[in-house]
Amino acid sequence: MMLRKNMISNVKIHSEEWHQTRLAKFTSSEIHFLMGGSSLPYIRRKVGEELTGKPAKGEIDTEGTRWGSFYEAEAITKFGKQKGLDFLVVQQLICEPDNGRFGGTPDGIIPIRESPDGTEYEVETVEVKCPITFDNYLLLWECNTPAELKKAKKEYYWQVIDQMDLCGCLVGYFVVYHPDFKAGNMKIIKVEAMLPTIENGKKTYPIYEDLKILRQKKKEAENEFDKLRSKLMSVAAV
Repeated sequence: MMLRKNMISNVKIHSEEWHQTRLAKFTSSEIHFLMGGSSLPYIRRKVGEELTGKPAKGEIDTEGTRWGSFYEAEAITKFGKQKGLDFLVVQQLICEPDNGRFGGTPDGIIPIRESPDGTEYEVETVEVKCPITFDNYLLLWECNTPAELKKAKKEYYWQVIDQMDLCGCLVGYFVVYHPDFKAGNMKIIKVEAMLPTIENGKKTYPIYEDLKILRQKKKEAENEFDKLRSKLMSVAAV
């Protein structure tokens, strides 16, 4: 599993091109809508974006979102220093170059090695959250494992898993950061798909199983998208 170079776009996060490119795509930040309950409202929103060229909902602009966006760069820099990394690809949209239905913008991509033919990278992903409130920060800071993150904030867990799937990798990192804390201002959770757990004396790979479930849900969502889109396209506008 590797990330094809042609999936790493030059589209910068929050730019007008970024917003337009994401239209009608199932994105990592919202992929959790496919993972529990009914996914149809989410699929319908994406079909609506496809056929109107307009976003189904406006961008959320609050003090909290502005705070998070401002401190993400600081957090990713501190993460890189802590891990001793010389280079990270930062906040680039990852998607199929020809109208793929899925996309995501990891806060960081760590290149591990290049494929022999020079067309792919082995990578690891990084997702950063910077909650403005102390309770939301500490809710995430107290998580030590992917399972605890899944329980506390499943949408963040599935965001990391989907970024790993998009980038063809088996390792991702979830980072939570708050600049005002004098101690404990960062927590890093490593998400390893092939890390086993022992349940009832049997070795299992729960994160890898979640990856497989996610892939199946994405296939089902794409099929539902195509069926609904085809129904609409068969009826002339009045």
